[in-house]
Formats: sequence, C-alpha cells, structure tokens
Amino acid sequence: MFGLFKSRPAPAGPAQFDGTIDVACSADAMFGLLDIADARYWKRDVGTVENVATGRFRLRLDVAPDHVFTLVVTEAEPGRLYAYDAQATPRAGRMVQANERYEITPTGSESCRVHLVNSVQFESGMAMREWKQECEMMTLSVNNALAKLKIHAEMGVQAIREIEEIQRAA
Repeated sequence: MFGLFKSRPAPAGPAQFDGTIDVACSADAMFGLLDIADARYWKRDVGTVENVATGRFRLRLDVAPDHVFTLVVTEAEPGRLYAYDAQATPRAGRMVQANERYEITPTGSESCRVHLVNSVQFESGMAMREWKQECEMMTLSVNNALAKLKIHAEMGVQAIREIEEIQRAA
C-alpha cells in the first residue's frame, strides 16, 4: 500500500518527437537552409557558426547567448535529408543529447514538405512527472523549430528576428 504513492521512474532510452510542415521553397533551397556548412544556413542569420572540423560545428544563438551548441553532421543527402547530433553547453533543460533529422520531400518545383524527427536522450534518474514535463517542452520545441524554418524560408530573417524579440520579452 505504501508503494502506491511512490513516483514512477521515467522510461530509459531516447524519446522521439516529430512534426511535419509544408514550405513554399524548393527542396534544394530547403537543404541549403538546413546545411550547417552552407552560407545559406538559416541560423547563421540569428547567431554565429564556427566550423570546428569536417562535419563538426559550434553554434551560438542570439536568443540563447549563454549556450553553445555542438553540432555533428550524421547524414546529408542534398535536397532530401539532413541530420546532426546536438549537445548544448550548459544543458538545455534535462536533455543530454539530441539527433535532429530533417527529411525533405519535394511537393512542387518551389515547394516541399519537411519532416523533423528529434530523438532526445534525457538525463537518467528522472521521475515520470519530470520526464513528461521535458517531453511537453520538446514537443513545443519541435513545432517551434518547424514554424520558424517555414517563416524564415518564406518571409526571411527579419520575421524571425521579430518573433524572437517577442519570445525574449515574454
């Protein structure tokens, strides 16, 4: 009976979060926005990217100035697929590491569908309640990333800066 109120442990292993969005830009242009090594990489306009080694980068975002993100490219197929492992220092929430995988499907000459799959490893030892809170935040994060990617592709970086200014003020 006393075990009834005991908190349950969180599941082990990575948790997966995904979302899909249609974007009014070509699959090749989208790949350029996602390719960290490309001058068109969308986060270059809202932060700084340092090439550490082949396929390894450090990203600093204006919206999160106290964090450094280490990104290691794991897959890259032009116009079709881009994936990387990501680690934040200091940690963002209780996330230890993530793999972000963007699958690009052309839907027309100037349109595509982007499917983001984010596999996240959280720190061990969390209670189920804490794990669920982290999962809620990651679900919002995936949706936010896809929305910002679409806005950046269709409306440009100024629209992203305006959104981030509103987020900082909130």
